Amino acid sequence: MTPPSTPAEVNRAILVARAAGDLDTALSYVAAESRDQGHRVTRGDWRRKWEGLLTGVPDFDVVVESSVENGEWVANRYTVRGTHTGDFFGRPPTGRRFEVTGMDMIRVVDGHLVEHWMVAEPF
Repeated sequence: MTPPSTPAEVNRAILVARAAGDLDTALSYVAAESRDQGHRVTRGDWRRKWEGLLTGVPDFDVVVESSVENGEWVANRYTVRGTHTGDFFGRPPTGRRFEVTGMDMIRVVDGHLVEHWMVAEPF
């Protein structure tokens, strides 16, 4: 199997691995050091972020509705669904199901995510 190389393929591989609970595989598509929302982060930071998502929303699901690629970048419009059953980065659980839309931009170099920006409506 050919490893993902385009920005959209890398993004999809990360989402599929993360949804399967395989954070090690998802992290293998992230550069050792990258930028998230302008902040320098490591793979360990990404792991903690994803674990925090899953702690607060164990059924966290991302559906990419559309993507546009341009060189090293992919822009995604997506829908996120889940149930807020645990602590979500300091927000106590509500037990409510939610659905929000958002957009992000991911930059990929040599098959690895190196930069990520996102906006999403609050839930």
